[in-house]
Amino acid sequence: MFSITTTAASQIDQQQIHLTVLGWGSPWFISYAVLIIAALIFLRIMFYKLRKAERLALKAEMRETALLTDNNTLDHLHRIKSELFQNMSHDFKTPLTVISTSVLNVTDMLEFDDIDKDEMRESLAIAQREIMRMSRMVDNAIKLPSLHDNRQDRTPIEIATLLSEGAEVYRALLKRNGNTLTTDIPATLPKIFGNADMLLQVLSNLLSNANRYTKNGEISVLAIEKCGVVAITVRDNGSGVDPDLLPHIFERGVSDNGSGLGLSICKLAIEEVHKGTISAQSTYGQGTDITFTLPIYVHRSRKLGG
Repeated sequence: MFSITTTAASQIDQQQIHLTVLGWGSPWFISYAVLIIAALIFLRIMFYKLRKAERLALKAEMRETALLTDNNTLDHLHRIKSELFQNMSHDFKTPLTVISTSVLNVTDMLEFDDIDKDEMRESLAIAQREIMRMSRMVDNAIKLPSLHDNRQDRTPIEIATLLSEGAEVYRALLKRNGNTLTTDIPATLPKIFGNADMLLQVLSNLLSNANRYTKNGEISVLAIEKCGVVAITVRDNGSGVDPDLLPHIFERGVSDNGSGLGLSICKLAIEEVHKGTISAQSTYGQGTDITFTLPIYVHRSRKLGG
């Protein structure tokens, strides 16, 4: 009886000791708690550092994106500036050539004492018109960053008068290359809505191209009304365009003997600004036709009134 009681008491004491060891105030429990708290703190710190690293990485990515955007913007502005100066340089070249030709005509008359007052007066008038046109081109270049903005400067234009006078300006220049100029421009052509200086530049680019590739030949300016547009063709019987090059001649920089700017400027002026079309036909060794169309001007009140 005594032994049984002693054994039971011993088991109870061991259980109490075990519970005391694992109890709230035991060293083991405190150690476990400290480890758990330390682990939680460590995880919290790591989580904070990861979030901070993510924010820093996001900021760095945003800065990198901003820098790339700024660089792309700067590159785009640089391209615009380069194209503007290239266009201006090309556009000034033709009127300067016309002015030079007109002055040379007057100089020849004076040098050989073969003075024709009417021809001299006409040469000087042509030079004066081209000088004034260059002045307007400079003003437009200062005010307007691109050809697209010239859409704001469109007015009703007597296209027959513009084509006739514009072509006549280049007669002397073509003659110096042995070429004759012919025109078929009906005076009854309807008005178009456009930018006169830009259309003169298109005509001058096409005539200059025709003169460059034609020697002792014929260059013609033809115009006709059809299907709600005025179609204008500059035709020459010169060397023609290489068949491999023909599909690309309106692309910027494409040329077999020039800057590759003239026709691309024409395409932009006709299609983007005037909402017309421009196309080329050529037979290698026989000549080239460049045709562009301009929509006929319809007055608003007339359009509304039917």
